[in-house]
Amino acid sequence: MTHSTTDARQTWFDCGLTVAGVVLVAIAHLVWGQRGLVVDLVAAAFIVPLVLVDLRERRLPDGLTLGGAASLLLLLAIEGAATGDLGPWAGAVLGALAMSGVLLVLHLASPAGMGFGDVKLGLLLGVILGSRSVGLVPGALLVAGALGTIGGLVLMCKHRRRDVTLPFGPYLVLGTVAALASLA
Repeated sequence: MTHSTTDARQTWFDCGLTVAGVVLVAIAHLVWGQRGLVVDLVAAAFIVPLVLVDLRERRLPDGLTLGGAASLLLLLAIEGAATGDLGPWAGAVLGALAMSGVLLVLHLASPAGMGFGDVKLGLLLGVILGSRSVGLVPGALLVAGALGTIGGLVLMCKHRRRDVTLPFGPYLVLGTVAALASLA
């Protein structure tokens, strides 16, 4: 199989998983009746590819992290202007600052342990959480840290080494999903 054939299959696979992720978000909204459907659908379209790239390549592309955060902030600003309620937009800004701020401190304390892509992913995830409640950020980070610790321990045992690395983006996403699920 040629390199371009493999790339094409990977692209189709990633697109399929992204569509599946967006559909699951839509179904979750139908079942639990949460607010923020459009925000969550747009977010899923950025987050699923981010997780796939992080798992495969151990990086989080700026176009998806920063582009996703900017897109959601713009969407929330438009929604706020239309309804006269800028509360979700203001909360999104605070959530982005809170989540990425904590991750930035961790990155500065240990750049090898926390990549800067995770800090930028914190902007995107913080926007989502903050648009609901800034108070969701600590719980999301706690869950992400706990799951990441378990994942790291499993990898250390599997490889019988302590110097293993793991992509932390998927754990940040799981923490965010858990925090949002607490609202249901």
